[in-house]
Amino acid sequence: MGRFLYTAWFRDLTAEPDDEDREWPACFIVEASDGAQAQAWGDQLAQAFSARRRTEQYLESQIEPSADEDASLPIVSVGCLADDSEIGW
Repeated sequence: MGRFLYTAWFRDLTAEPDDEDREWPACFIVEASDGAQAQAWGDQLAQAFSARRRTEQYLESQIEPSADEDASLPIVSVGCLADDSEIGW
């Protein structure tokens, strides 16, 4: 299993169009066998969050190998249904 930095981008639908914080990232580590699996699992969690919080629109995601400086981020294993507080949305 490898560790991958997953970043999802959201849009706050309640924010004004010119608000610089209208689009915001959420980052966490996904433990998975490869980057594609990590991104697919992260996307599933991010889209579920967006569906629950209808004010936050899921836009896109990025995946990259995790680095030492990512050590403070939450870690989610593929298949683990981490709740919002664990991920820190």
